[in-house]
Amino acid sequence: MENPMNHFDGFRAALTGEAFGPGDDGYEAVRLPWNLLIEQRPALVVLAESVADVQATVRLAAEQGLPLAVQSSGHGAVHPCDDGVVLNVSRLTGVDIDAESKIASLDAGARWRAVLEAAAPYELAGLSGTAPTIGAVGYTLGGGLGLMLRRFGFAADSVVAADVVTADGSLVHASQTENPELLWALKGGSGNFGVVTRLQVRLYHVPAVHHGMAVYPGARAAEVLGAWAEWNGGVSDAVTSAVNVMSVPPLPTVPEPMRGQHVAMVRATIAGGDGAELDGLRSALGVPLMDGFRTCTYLEAALSGMEPTDPMPATGSSALLSELSAGAVDTLLAMSAPGSPVPSIEIRHLGGAAAKEPDQPSAVSHRDAGYSAAANAIAPTPEQLAAVQERLAEGFGALSGYTHPGALVNFMPARSTPEKVRTAFSPESYQRLREIKRTYDPSNLFRFNHNIPPAS
Repeated sequence: MENPMNHFDGFRAALTGEAFGPGDDGYEAVRLPWNLLIEQRPALVVLAESVADVQATVRLAAEQGLPLAVQSSGHGAVHPCDDGVVLNVSRLTGVDIDAESKIASLDAGARWRAVLEAAAPYELAGLSGTAPTIGAVGYTLGGGLGLMLRRFGFAADSVVAADVVTADGSLVHASQTENPELLWALKGGSGNFGVVTRLQVRLYHVPAVHHGMAVYPGARAAEVLGAWAEWNGGVSDAVTSAVNVMSVPPLPTVPEPMRGQHVAMVRATIAGGDGAELDGLRSALGVPLMDGFRTCTYLEAALSGMEPTDPMPATGSSALLSELSAGAVDTLLAMSAPGSPVPSIEIRHLGGAAAKEPDQPSAVSHRDAGYSAAANAIAPTPEQLAAVQERLAEGFGALSGYTHPGALVNFMPARSTPEKVRTAFSPESYQRLREIKRTYDPSNLFRFNHNIPPAS
């Protein structure tokens, strides 16, 4: 195949960053996102190092009629961009903290770890999730279920303003006073409306949290989930928690009580640093195999997760639940039973501040859901992928009698159709998003995402 970059020498020369085509040294290293199941062979991969690079790349794709995918850490890649342009913004890593106003300004490729480390000296925290290596901007635009979800709401609700390169290459500012409709759409509508080159988000004064996990034998998983669900009925909004039932690999980096075992792990973050609310759960469940709860800084809590960091072939599925009934628990546990090709299921407690409409509205919908359930697996071979997908289809199909009708953008599986994406929003919000999409991206240039097509 001829290197398409031969046709774009002027484009390459004008870049501050770098561009790679098939056959170029370095192309193989940059063409794949974090999820290796998104096997893509783009005609161009642009590693942008400036906003001007972003604008030039968007214009190039639009003028040449080429598909365009925007990627940062690569965790959000959901459709392979073959024969198109991949705009990689991972080199745009600037982070500025205004401690007085409690606002963080993040460049397009900033990772959560860098944001939290910059905010920590001021005892401020952003609404990050369980993986500090993930891109902060993409995570936030997709909603963002953080470690303090019930205390401060969805990460998207804390967006203050954004600079956005739209489909014609223009750089526009979105705030409550300038392009407010675009700002509303960005807060939960994901990357459908342009390339966010700078995002401003609220930070929160969090001097300490009580954080950690307690590990119980997997044979007690139904008991753990039942006690946890009952406990959730009485906790304050300061408590954000989840249960992960999984078969832990026998790796030397895994603590001995868990290594190679099927376990149920209760994870919680309590904003404010007081662990007294855990007493009821401890009384119900007794002594765990391992108890790692402690009072610490938010930064320490955010960096303590066990999320994988290396690229891998990952797949999964998810659902929202109105409540965690015994039938739902049995179905979830059957899906991830020992020996299953799906080794883990995570159930998160929602509600609290996330259930309330924020002071400044956002596109995030389905705030009445009580829980989310997500199952994930590594599938390095076609045979393993087929087995995983079959188990996921069976498991979530059986769960359908217990599910909430909505969905969450950040938890949607790869290759979700627009019909599936529609379920992440209320009918009114979805129609409003489509109309805003028509204004800013009428040709659907930004479609290699959980796509919202423009209104006709």
